[in-house]
Formats: sequence, structure tokens, C-alpha cells
Amino acid sequence: FPPLLSSLPSSPLGPFARATSMWGGDAPAGGENASFRFNFGGDASPGGAGAGSPPADPESAVAASSELLLPGVEVFATDVPDPCPGWTPETIRIHNTSFVKGVSTGAKYSATTSLRLPKKVTETSDLVKGAYEGGAKLWECAVDLTEYLLAELADGGDFKINGSNVLELGCGHGLPGIACALLGAKQVVFQDYNPDVLRTLTVPNARANGLMRFDVDKSENDEKKTNCHCRFLGGDWGSLAHNSELLVPNSFQVVLCAETVYELSSFGKHVAILKRALAKNKNSLCLVAAKSYYFGVGGGSHAFAEALKKDGAFDVLPIYTVSDGVSNVREILKVTWKEGAMR
Repeated sequence: FPPLLSSLPSSPLGPFARATSMWGGDAPAGGENASFRFNFGGDASPGGAGAGSPPADPESAVAASSELLLPGVEVFATDVPDPCPGWTPETIRIHNTSFVKGVSTGAKYSATTSLRLPKKVTETSDLVKGAYEGGAKLWECAVDLTEYLLAELADGGDFKINGSNVLELGCGHGLPGIACALLGAKQVVFQDYNPDVLRTLTVPNARANGLMRFDVDKSENDEKKTNCHCRFLGGDWGSLAHNSELLVPNSFQVVLCAETVYELSSFGKHVAILKRALAKNKNSLCLVAAKSYYFGVGGGSHAFAEALKKDGAFDVLPIYTVSDGVSNVREILKVTWKEGAMR
């Protein structure tokens, strides 16, 4: 893998309703490489305050009420201005493929959306629990996952993207999903906790990479590199897992996740939405790209693999490891249905 950037994930807001626009004014300057960190506190050691046991019952965890739960909402690309105010393009290259993405930081995201976070918070943290889940940053594991998809499919990998329905959970910039669209996916659904991340980053990024197909007339000057149909869903996984209008049950052959397993308390909802989304056949799979351990919050690929095994519905196999000496060891997990769970 080439030298890495940084990438990100999230989830969003209200029921199948179009939220009001929030654009206007220029975004503050600031590069994406500004220093960010998790805003959780607690001991960074495995036995510290951030550690704990994965929920024993994922389904009950989803049903539990939460003051932080944001109901599911569809963000319509036709409601997002083009060009999008505050979106500044930059080009990055992953596995010999150029991608266009918006330059963004937590501070820029806060300034260009309805979320008004204190500057002190957005300059020092990647995450503000219950309000902002890091969607404005391009996390390392999203780059890993994009690289893996491009490399694996170029080598005739053992899974199929062409013609598939793809769901990217916690998408942020959406590069893995964009890569799948360019690789021939029939549909890509981008999901992020914060709807404003979708409006200010994901939708403009998808447009800039030639993905967008609108249900309205397009001018003859519009370039479209793919016929992939794109949708954008915001909201908490616990809400989306029970909303069959927004998320058709078991309809995705491929589910992608990058940096979505950093917190143990989210594992129940995470497992539940995988069970809800992943098509029940032997060729369907979920790819989870994550650090092996997230200091201070206790999550990571190892803990999530154990949570999946404990649930009993999935087989889990580590298929790629990145150990570059720069950051924590990173992995990609391949998650597939157990034979008995597909009935």
C-alpha cells in the first residue's frame, strides 16, 4: 500500500424527510492534516476506562432507547447545490486511480453546516460523541479499503462488485463506495451518521468523480463515468436497521465499513445493521477496515471480530494487515454469513 492519508465514518438524522439547507459563506481555511484526536478520555491501556465487554445481545442494544439516536433520513442529491458552497476540491491517488475529494476538517465542517461546535473542540478532536462522528476527515482505513478494492478486483479477486448493490456504512468522504461505483456496482448507498456530512462532502465528492445519476434531465455537458445509482442515507444505525423504507432488508451483496468499530458501545447496533443489510447468500460479504485496537475507547478489529463470533451469525476472516510503523496495526476483516444463518 502507498503512504496513507486519513479517512472517516459516521451515521445521520430524520425519517425520509428533506432537511433544510444550511449553506452560505466561505469555509475557514485549514488543511485536513491538522492535528486531531479522539475526544473520549479514559486510560489508553486495554484495561482502562475506555475498555469493556461487547454487548451480549445486539438486537436488544438496537431496541434500547438512546438520547443520542438520530432517526434515519434520505438526503437527496438534487437538494444539494452544485457547486456546493464551501466545498474545495483536491485530488488524491490510490492504486493508480485518481479521486477528487473535498478538503475538509472538523472546523470547516462545523462552519459550513447547521452544526455549531466550539472552535476549541473541532481543532482538537475527531469525534464529538452524539453530535459529530468524524465524517469530515479522511481516515487511514478508508484509504486502505479503497486500495484493497482496487487492487483485489484488478487481480480478479474472489468477490464481485460489478452489478452488485453496495452499502458503505459510516462513509464520510465515501471513497470506498465511489471506487465500487467506478468498478461497475449497480447501486451504491452511502450512509453516514451526520446528514450534513453527506450534503457537504459525500454528495459533492460523488459528483466530482462522475458518479451521479439524477432522475431529472442532465445537460449534455455533464460527465458521467458510470451508470451506478447513488443514494445517501443519514442517521443512527439503530434507527436505520428498523426502517425498511430507507434500507430494504438483506438487499446488499457488498457492505463496506472503514473505521466504524472504534467504540465498544456501538457493536450491538453495528452487528444488527449488518444482519439487516447483507443479502443472505453465500457470495455476499462485508469488508471491515479498522485499527486492531483504538486506545482510549476499547474498540478495534479484534474486539469486533469477537463480537461477531459471539453473535453466531457470521464467519470472520482477517484478509489483510497493514503494519507501516506509522500508526497502529490496521486490518481488513472479511465477514460472511454462516451457512445456517442464511435461512
